[in-house]
Amino acid sequence: MITLKHATGADAHRLTDLYVDFYAEDAIDVPRERVAENVAFMAEDDRAAIWIAERNGEPVGMSSATITFGVEFGWACELEDLYIRPDHRGQGLSRRLLGAAIDWARDREVTQVILVITPEAEAEQGLSAYYRKLGFQESGRVTMYLDV
Repeated sequence: MITLKHATGADAHRLTDLYVDFYAEDAIDVPRERVAENVAFMAEDDRAAIWIAERNGEPVGMSSATITFGVEFGWACELEDLYIRPDHRGQGLSRRLLGAAIDWARDREVTQVILVITPEAEAEQGLSAYYRKLGFQESGRVTMYLDV
């Protein structure tokens, strides 16, 4: 049986391995030290939440979300990450982890849940089709960033 729990800072070391695997699969290069530091911070910050899926006490998946405020939407939630180890996919676990994030967002009265799909994840897994089935819509916006 797989259980979900809201992660705390005490789970950071176990979540770090999941994040490293997730980023490797999506060809995202983030130093392990930064992953560990940021996971520990997110797990303890009220504006963020991480859920961990466990089977027999071993982490097999996770999701995370953050809250932001802007003029256009008011309070919004970004689904930051959703990852299931390959050997645990196809069992409905991603829907459970996504549901935990959406419920958390609703409890905070957000008006919109946003997510970003990497080109690698789209090419390998066709994630936009998956999320469309769950009610997400394409925004038509371009996501850009600047390292500062």
